[in-house]
Amino acid sequence: MANLSRNKNDERLAGFLQRIFDRIPVGLYRTTPEGRIIHANLALARMLGYESVEDLKSRDLEIEGYEPSYPRKAFKERIEREGAIHGLDARWCRTDGTFIDVMEYAEAVRDGSGKVIFYDGAVEDVTEFKNAEKTIMEREREYRSLSGMFRLLADNMQDMLWAKDLQGRYLFANRAFCERLLNASDTSEPIGKTDMYFAERERRAHPEDPEWHTFGEICVGSDAETIRVKGPCQFEEFGNVQGQSLFLDVRKAPLVDEGGDIIGVVGSARVVTREKELESEQRRSQKELEEACQRLRSTQESTLRVMAKLVETRDPYTSGHQGRVALLAVAIAREMGLDEETMEGLRVASLVHDIGKLRVPIETLSKPGYLATMEMELIKEHSRAGAEIISEIRFFRPIDEIILQHHERLDGSGYPRGLSGEQILIEARILAVADVVEAMSADRPYRPALGMDVALEEIRSCSGRLFDPEVVRVCCQLFESGRFGF
Repeated sequence: MANLSRNKNDERLAGFLQRIFDRIPVGLYRTTPEGRIIHANLALARMLGYESVEDLKSRDLEIEGYEPSYPRKAFKERIEREGAIHGLDARWCRTDGTFIDVMEYAEAVRDGSGKVIFYDGAVEDVTEFKNAEKTIMEREREYRSLSGMFRLLADNMQDMLWAKDLQGRYLFANRAFCERLLNASDTSEPIGKTDMYFAERERRAHPEDPEWHTFGEICVGSDAETIRVKGPCQFEEFGNVQGQSLFLDVRKAPLVDEGGDIIGVVGSARVVTREKELESEQRRSQKELEEACQRLRSTQESTLRVMAKLVETRDPYTSGHQGRVALLAVAIAREMGLDEETMEGLRVASLVHDIGKLRVPIETLSKPGYLATMEMELIKEHSRAGAEIISEIRFFRPIDEIILQHHERLDGSGYPRGLSGEQILIEARILAVADVVEAMSADRPYRPALGMDVALEEIRSCSGRLFDPEVVRVCCQLFESGRFGF
């Protein structure tokens, strides 16, 4: 009875162990040196593509092994020589021809005489691990390749490149940065060091010159500003490096991790010292040019007034006429919205529009009463003569056409070329109105002043026929509103 109970317990234990044996995820086996599979668990059978353990046991390992690159003969020689194999990295062939990577552990089981009678082993499928390991290795190769390419590109750029952590310690620096700013021995020296380390080292090496290296504090300040802004920044940084002035165009941005947290600062810098020197020289030259132009304008103004006086000395009745015409013409132009350059050309032309009268005999200019036909034709020539005089002075060339046209009329009845409508420059159309209004409101050798009301009525009556309607409208509005007067 006791034996029967013991047998049942043994059977239950055997069943329990068999269930564990079959369910454990690691493949387990016992084989004979002759290649027969004595025991194997379900995990091993399925690992190799079999539906059951019985199917797996049908395989003769002496004839058909699992590992094509590691023959069973070599396996047997090694395990019998060493007694055990620990962590054999192998590749087994499944029934469908595919391969799995395995890690095998085995030991030889001997009888009382020391003869090997079994091989007991455990096999772990490490295919996923091997694939992951392969992927990691490939990515590492790609990273090393990209890193090498980036280093090659960075070290052959003229611009300076770098990266720092939040403590200001360098994570990366290219060759240009090391040579031009830090005076570092190579690109590895800055790693883990700060700007102030190099600045202070340079100052200690040159105690005789406190301005030998002044970039340390400047760099630290712009790093802090970049982190505060949390975005790209541009700085113009000026200081001394190795005793020489250096002006940098600096671009910085926060360095962030995958989670978006700021972990440092990246930056680039380009030396623009020469460009800044050229800008300074350009500003100085521009200032000198402006001063020369101002002197030239002053000389021009004086010349214009002298020329105007020459006309007035020959024709006392027209004293101040050209100056008053210039004032009115510019006022009309400004009210019409003409640009400054156009108004200045009009002002200059107005100041000397009668300069051609220098070629008219003085007795004709000052003759009281009406002029004879020939004398009138002589007077008419003063616009052409004035243009010729001004055209001989290169600086005044843009205004000669205004002077030439100031007696032209919209309907083509004017002189000297009989131009009409848009053929006449706007400046000349303005000057024509201003000239008539001033002349009619002042005394002349052949008549007394007619007055402003008569002058304005005259240009109104001729608006659209002789004079530009818009110019006439603006001129009348200026006088009648009280915003202009002689």
